[in-house]
Amino acid sequence: MGLFDSVFRRSRRVTDDAPTVPLPKTGLTFRVGNVQGVGLRERQEDSFAILNASNAGALAREGLLAVVADGMGGMADGKQASESAVAALCQSFRERAEEMPVPQWFRESAHAVSDSVYEQFSGRSGTTLVAVHIQRNQLHWVSVGDSAIYLYRSGGVFQLNQEHTYLNQLYARELTEDVICKERAEQDEDARRLTSFVGINCLEAVDGSLRSLPLQSGDVLLLCSDGISGVLTPPELMEAMRLPTDEGCTLLETLVLEKQVPEQDNYTGIMISCK
Repeated sequence: MGLFDSVFRRSRRVTDDAPTVPLPKTGLTFRVGNVQGVGLRERQEDSFAILNASNAGALAREGLLAVVADGMGGMADGKQASESAVAALCQSFRERAEEMPVPQWFRESAHAVSDSVYEQFSGRSGTTLVAVHIQRNQLHWVSVGDSAIYLYRSGGVFQLNQEHTYLNQLYARELTEDVICKERAEQDEDARRLTSFVGINCLEAVDGSLRSLPLQSGDVLLLCSDGISGVLTPPELMEAMRLPTDEGCTLLETLVLEKQVPEQDNYTGIMISCK
């Protein structure tokens, strides 16, 4: 593996001995793991955070927060933008008023974080952002950009969020054509261009849950940058998400690197399993 590692210039981080914490007032427990690598890029521009995963008291009071941000490599200071967005969301989480509904807090925080990044970098940089909040057995999520949130349940993998890319507009355009061609939309050179991101002037498009999703035993969540979601197929994601979190994260990395995608992007994933 030495040569393989050298070729891909990996900067790998996988959580060791992932903590198991009971979710208050339910029979569920969860395990959390993460993986991150540089791929074939010169530097790491993804950032992530996991709060309260191993603190039962804070978990009961505040819930668990997991967030992934993918700094935009085509803009200046992508790493700084993703770090700033993650730090700002975590700070907002710590200061959240208990009586504020999570969907409202997530949406207001996304706008506030975006405004902060825009002001900090004067519109020269940006980042995607996906985050989940779990309290007791209730899941909420928020999303800006093209990073992904997946749920594995009952033998299937489902993407919870809608990505903010030009591809969605191309799909809509195909519906007006006499002959609908999905491949034509996907092969457009601008298909992956972001239509919304944190740090844009006057953020408008924010995706998120309007009500909580009850988690079930056997559910697995995966938050990831497009270095994973843009490379692996649903069956490959499912193969990794069916494993214990530490093994699943390791397999995600193996599958990504085995693709040998030219100019492989940074990849970051957080996996949360419920039992």
